[in-house]
Amino acid sequence: MITGRVLGKKYVRNNISADASGFVPDMSADIYYEVVRLIDGKMLFLPDHLDRLKLSISGSGISYPGKQQIIENLGLLVRENSFSEGNIRISLQNSNGGEAMLQCYFIPYVYPDPVKYNQGVKLAIYPHQRPNPGVKKWDDRFRNSVSKFILEKKVYEAALIDSQNQITEGSRSNIFFIDRQACLVTAPAKLILPGITRKYVLEIAHGNDIPVIEKNISLDVLDSLPSAFISGTSPKVLPVNKLDNYRFDVKHPLLNLLMSEFELLIKENLTDLNLKGEI
Repeated sequence: MITGRVLGKKYVRNNISADASGFVPDMSADIYYEVVRLIDGKMLFLPDHLDRLKLSISGSGISYPGKQQIIENLGLLVRENSFSEGNIRISLQNSNGGEAMLQCYFIPYVYPDPVKYNQGVKLAIYPHQRPNPGVKKWDDRFRNSVSKFILEKKVYEAALIDSQNQITEGSRSNIFFIDRQACLVTAPAKLILPGITRKYVLEIAHGNDIPVIEKNISLDVLDSLPSAFISGTSPKVLPVNKLDNYRFDVKHPLLNLLMSEFELLIKENLTDLNLKGEI
């Protein structure tokens, strides 16, 4: 398990950097969080992540510190460490003093290698339904259980199914299928945590006149769907070659288009923390 570990020499809490050696985040507390990817020293899709974090804590009683304070904390974190790439967790939780506790720190990550993008990855079905899908809140019991499942099954990701045997999302990603009419098929937004990468995949689809169907995806229709992929902060757009006993085409032309278009889009959505101004 790596969910409680941090990377780097320093972490930042409420505008103050501190020694990260021995620091273990309390992941059992009520924590609302985002994981942002650092690429060449710049933050990918940062405005989207901050908007979603604000939405997640609405109604929780936790005060939102504001975009500028979070950006300043992120800038301090990057300056205090030697990383130009990696994953950063931004977390918010209540503190005893009433002020929201904002923490930013580097966390372990595993990015797919070129072989996985070329040959695809394996998924396994895991029964679980998020109690509040639209809110990105840490669930320690679920995280530990699903991580153990992924290791035991020797798969890249777990595909979550609900009580009606419908695939909703991955444990840390969103799932897409491509049907025989070259339509993009994915679960309705109300049933899942709408990922930031998912949002941009849908924008690419709409920009290329690719039909998108948001509907429930039952296990018994998987053999009629020729291709599949997952999307997320770490995997980006990653082909799936197998889900349990169902196999998928990792070279589907539509999938190749989405992968290449997403790589171009990344370059347009990097935030330089050293530049002043609104994001």
